Amino acid sequence: MYEAHFGLEQRPFGETALATAYVPLPSRDAALRRVRYGLEHGLGPALLYGGSGSGKTLAAHRLAADVAAPTVHLAFPAMSAGDLLLHLAEELGGGPIAPATTPAAIRRLREALADFAARGERPLLIVDEAQIIQDASVFESLRLLLNFHVDGRPGLALLLVGTGEVLLQLPASFQDRLAARSLLPPLTEAESSAYVRGRLDAAGGGGALFTPDALAALHRAALGVPRRLNHLADLCLLIAYADSRPMVDPRIVGVAAREFHADPLAA
Repeated sequence: MYEAHFGLEQRPFGETALATAYVPLPSRDAALRRVRYGLEHGLGPALLYGGSGSGKTLAAHRLAADVAAPTVHLAFPAMSAGDLLLHLAEELGGGPIAPATTPAAIRRLREALADFAARGERPLLIVDEAQIIQDASVFESLRLLLNFHVDGRPGLALLLVGTGEVLLQLPASFQDRLAARSLLPPLTEAESSAYVRGRLDAAGGGGALFTPDALAALHRAALGVPRRLNHLADLCLLIAYADSRPMVDPRIVGVAAREFHADPLAA
């Protein structure tokens, strides 16, 4: 609605997990470097965790794009261990399994990983929202998948992504094998400003649409949480457009923050 008013090619703050929406920031880049090092040089899984709205899924997609490996993204892992193995075997093995049994799934997985290794590839499995896994046998199955070794290291790279609660749910046997664990903290004020500018640049915005004081107010209102920054910045641009203002100032941020916090669905 406001894109033409501000000379934008698209909405800059729409919710997306596309790797191209990633804005390089010191805390995010450092977290991804630790995770990537653990996946590439360790013999165990890696864990990326943070609060709701901290950008975990987007960061995981950025990592997958950077490593350029065949990737399976498991967005809803609340399933039985048997169903998990069948799903992964079909995803990595290229089709349905008959009979749909756990032994058949394990055979398909072993064959698929051997085929990937023969092509010089190592698949990446991203288990998103890992904190919703309630069945310890699912974690055990994921751990045992790493026992499929090729040339002395697991034939599969495993990244768990979730909120901090996942640390309380991981069995000790799984925690002991973690090659890396990395927290996505809230953004600093400088990072929040860089994030907003980065998303505007990606949307074709050539000029500064938020005053420096507005960016500082936006950071405080969003508490440095990227998802909240998206919602608030989008609302700020809409209000500025409705008021025929060329830029967002602290007053507009204040109006947007009041509207945002009055909407229970927005938070």
